[in-house]
Amino acid sequence: MRFNRSVGAFEFPHTATALLLAVNIVVYALTLQRSGMPAPSPDVLLRSGAIYSGALARHEYWRLVAYAFLHGSMLHILTNMACLVWWGGPLESRIGTSYFLLIYFVSVIAGALTGIFTHAGFYFSVGASAGISGVLGALLCLKLLKRIDLPASFFVINLGLNIVIAFLAPRRDWGAHLGGIVAGMAVCAALNAFEVAGPKLMRCKFPEFIKLNLGVLFVVVAWLTDFSLVAMLAALVALIVAVKGIDIALSARRGLAWTVAMLAAGNALVAGAVTILTLPGTNGGIELPANLVPWAASVLRRLIEIASSAPIIATLIVLVVVFALTQLVYWPELKRGLSDRGGFAAAGFRAERARRRGL
Repeated sequence: MRFNRSVGAFEFPHTATALLLAVNIVVYALTLQRSGMPAPSPDVLLRSGAIYSGALARHEYWRLVAYAFLHGSMLHILTNMACLVWWGGPLESRIGTSYFLLIYFVSVIAGALTGIFTHAGFYFSVGASAGISGVLGALLCLKLLKRIDLPASFFVINLGLNIVIAFLAPRRDWGAHLGGIVAGMAVCAALNAFEVAGPKLMRCKFPEFIKLNLGVLFVVVAWLTDFSLVAMLAALVALIVAVKGIDIALSARRGLAWTVAMLAAGNALVAGAVTILTLPGTNGGIELPANLVPWAASVLRRLIEIASSAPIIATLIVLVVVFALTQLVYWPELKRGLSDRGGFAAAGFRAERARRRGL
C-alpha cells in the first residue's frame, strides 16, 4: 500500500473513488429509465433498495448498503458526487483503496442505522451522504492525529457546509450525516491504532490486492448467511485465522505464490457455495431484465436451465473456473512469488511492516 503524508486539497479520483462515482451514475440512470420521469419515483427507489423504518424488522439488511447508491434528483447526485471526488481523492491517496472502502461502507451502514433510530415515525432515505460524510470524518481524524497536511480551512469550509446543508435543507437526513462522520472518524482511528500495533501483531505488510480479496470474501460469506450474528462471528474468526495464515506465508520464501494459491482456493470455495445454494432454487425461472436483448436472454435462460438440472457439475465447473481465473488475475504477483527463491519478496514485506507506524 502506498501511504502519503502530504496530499493536496484536491486529488484526481483513484480506483475506489472512480468506481463509486461510476456505479452511482449508472444506478441513477437506471432508476430514471425505470421511472420514466424527470426524477426517480419513490416507488422505484423503494423497490431498488431505499432504506426505510421497517427494513431491519423484515431482515432486509441489504438495504443498509443499497440505499447509498440511489439518489432522488439530479441536484442530489451532483452534490454528492462532487463531494465524493473532492474528499475521496485525498483520503484514498493517503490510506489506500481497501481502507478507504472499509471506511466508506461502515459509514454508509452507520448512517442508515442512525437515521432509522433517530426518526420516530416513518423513515425513508436514499443517497451517498453517510458514506461521503464518513470520508470527511476520516480526513478530520487524520488531521487531528497529525498524519495529514491538509489546511485547517479545508475542514472549516467542508464541515460547515455539511452541517448547514444537513440541518437547513428540508429533505436532508441529518442523522445519516452525523452517523457517517462519527463512523468515519472511529474507523479511521481504529485503523491507525491497528497500524501502530501492526509490528507487534503481524510480521508482514499486506499488499493491497490481498486485503481487497479478503474483504470481498468476508462480505459474500456474510451475505450467504443472511448476516446472522453467530455466522458473522464465525466468519470473523475465520477471517482472523486466514489473515494470520497469510501473514506467516508471506514471511517465507515463495510465500507470495502460496498466498495467491490460498486466495484462489478461498474464492473458488465461496463461489461454489454461492452456486450450490442458488441454482437449486432457480429451476430455470430466474427473472432477467426486461430490456435484455432476445438472443442474450435466450442464452442465459438456457445456461440457467442446464446448470439447475445438474447443480453438482455446475458447481465443480465454477470451482475450477474461479480458481484459474483468480490466478490469472493475480498472475504478476504469482510470477513474482514463484521466482522468489531467495526470499527477497518476504524480506520486503517484513521491512515494509517495520517501517510503518500508524496510517
